Amino acid sequence: MTPGAANAMASVVPSPEGVANAVRRGCGLDGSAPVVLSEIQEFSNINYVYRAEIPERTIFVKVAPERGKRFPAALPQRRIFSEAEGLRRFRDLAGGAVVIPEALFVDEQEMALGMSDVGEGRQVLFSVLGERFDLLSEQAEALGQALGAIHGATRGAGSIRPAMEEMMIRKIIFDGLLAPGARTAFPDLWESVSAEMQAHKECLIHSDLWSKNHLVKKGAPVALVDFEGVNYGDPAFDLGTLIAAALIPALEWPALAAEALDFTVRLLREWSWACGSEDWFHQVLPRTFRATGCFLAARGFGPFAYPLRNRGRERIGGLARKLATEAPADVDAFHAMVMTDAGPAIRVD
Repeated sequence: MTPGAANAMASVVPSPEGVANAVRRGCGLDGSAPVVLSEIQEFSNINYVYRAEIPERTIFVKVAPERGKRFPAALPQRRIFSEAEGLRRFRDLAGGAVVIPEALFVDEQEMALGMSDVGEGRQVLFSVLGERFDLLSEQAEALGQALGAIHGATRGAGSIRPAMEEMMIRKIIFDGLLAPGARTAFPDLWESVSAEMQAHKECLIHSDLWSKNHLVKKGAPVALVDFEGVNYGDPAFDLGTLIAAALIPALEWPALAAEALDFTVRLLREWSWACGSEDWFHQVLPRTFRATGCFLAARGFGPFAYPLRNRGRERIGGLARKLATEAPADVDAFHAMVMTDAGPAIRVD
């Protein structure tokens, strides 16, 4: 890297004092009030995220840079306002089934979003999922209810983002995050799968419901975070992400296969009841399974691929291609496909 390039990269790192002042402004604190910042490094690929200790409480602050932190993509900094609105919409519509941070302030000077702390003793699901699959499994109904309610309530409502920003967010998601893995797992099918996933603009979606964005605690509602990618798209995107998140550890650790399929059945059943339209559910279902194949490929072979054993990666690639090639029409067919096509590989290491 040339000195000029290095300086350009360094210039996007937020100033700690600037972030602290944004917190003081947003929380109505005196200019001398103590603000102790700790950067959250793990899983932060595009934005800068901080834990901010202020008098009597802790909040979290996200700063939107001009260029991604670890992902070399240029995005408008004002997207932070759309993320705040996405938080508000999801929080209002989730009905308490899941926990969503409150958007406390948006600071235009630093392009910083302040959010309430929803940790409360919770753990990042990604870090414990292999050993504690029950922490995801027990949330199937709650996730289905919340997403069904949100998707159903925003169906036909249009995007919360300016048109250009919406287009850029979707381009990053499809071209930058999904395409590399999909082109590895099923290069001949990616264009048609991508076209289908982008054709259905039906409701607000989170678009990043991976286990890194789930905070879990036994017996407590799951907390969902990181609303950077909220856009107007296909509910199959959110459902497919969750199903893939459950299947990946099952393809890595064979004993989890039955639990992953049970999670899928309960998630989809609750979504079908909560979304308000049985006809819509049946339209979305095959797209959900095709999207699942795409997300399996993304986490198996994409730019932020999960650390997997070779055998697990082979299973993911095989099932991803199968789902992309012939998406099951219903839940029973999906169950049969997973057990028939991936089952033998799952049962024998």
